Amino acid sequence: MSDNTPRKPLTPDRSAPVERTVADLGGLDDVGPVVRDEPELTLKDKRIDAMSMLLRQVDDRLTSDTSRRAQEELDEAIYDTIYYYDRWLLALRKNLINLGYLTEAEIEAKLAEVKARYSE
Repeated sequence: MSDNTPRKPLTPDRSAPVERTVADLGGLDDVGPVVRDEPELTLKDKRIDAMSMLLRQVDDRLTSDTSRRAQEELDEAIYDTIYYYDRWLLALRKNLINLGYLTEAEIEAKLAEVKARYSE
């Protein structure tokens, strides 16, 4: 993550038609009430939040807006079935790949290494 990393924008194509995102529940039937309870954060949640804040100091394009955009681009079945901070993590993964910091292959290799370490 050096200063020589080529910078490319994370903004969406504004010329494309706007469609409902997975987070846009306004006007839909049977979505139920808005839950306003604040759940207690797990250690994993706190780590994802901290990682996100630290990476924003490295690259100012990793904003809450780019995170939200990446979350809204998740498949609806995934978006609706995973926890809040897991959506953050998937968005961070996507944005780090899009910015060229990591590749999908590098992430998968590291995940396999960690899984192997914990399965022994």
